[in-house]
Amino acid sequence: MYAARGTVKSGAHAGLSQARAIRGRNDRRTSRTTTRAAVDPATKISFPDATPSGLVALGAGARVKRVAIIDVKVYALCMYVDAAKAKDQRGKGLLAGDYDKELAIELARDVDGKTFYEALDEALKPRIAEIATNLATKEDEDGNFMASVAEAAELEEEKALDALSDMRDGLIKLNLKQGTKMAISWTPKGANKVGIEVQGATKLEFDSTVFAQALLDVYVGSAPVAPAAAQAFEKGLASL
Repeated sequence: MYAARGTVKSGAHAGLSQARAIRGRNDRRTSRTTTRAAVDPATKISFPDATPSGLVALGAGARVKRVAIIDVKVYALCMYVDAAKAKDQRGKGLLAGDYDKELAIELARDVDGKTFYEALDEALKPRIAEIATNLATKEDEDGNFMASVAEAAELEEEKALDALSDMRDGLIKLNLKQGTKMAISWTPKGANKVGIEVQGATKLEFDSTVFAQALLDVYVGSAPVAPAAAQAFEKGLASL
């Protein structure tokens, strides 16, 4: 009788130990496959390490706007790139790299569309003018000014300003709440096209080389609007 009871007890212990071992293996497997996050240290907002299309996160940071004497955290942002191509073109940097890029944004506070647009407009207009001027003053191999190039640059500037106007029309009426997610995406081949998508609200597409370059310069150029984020992006690029 006692032997029979002992056998049942031993069997139960064996079954429990086996179940625990299986759970342990599953837990370890889950921990290995769980997607890590890129976290903005200022807002604590996190982003996935990769997009559904396979672009890889370089790092995250925050857009901070000074209002009077207070630094206001407006949104967190994370840059994603085609990792293989970005690594091959690392010497070009993010601004000149010819590959897919996507900037994910999550608002850290409520912002009306008009305010959001006006902040971008303030950053974009001088960049559009500078890029267009550089195009217009480009010289030929002999150092001669080319009127045809200047005319083409003027048309490109007008196209970029039209895109800026379209962006205003798309964003100005939005009521953007804390937690709203946005994505700005650049296509390859010189980043000729750029798209802006506000989750659940609107999707805008622009076919302007100057506008696309100016918008990318806002975030990864020599004077980025979110310096800490830009530094995180560069660090992530260097570590690919």
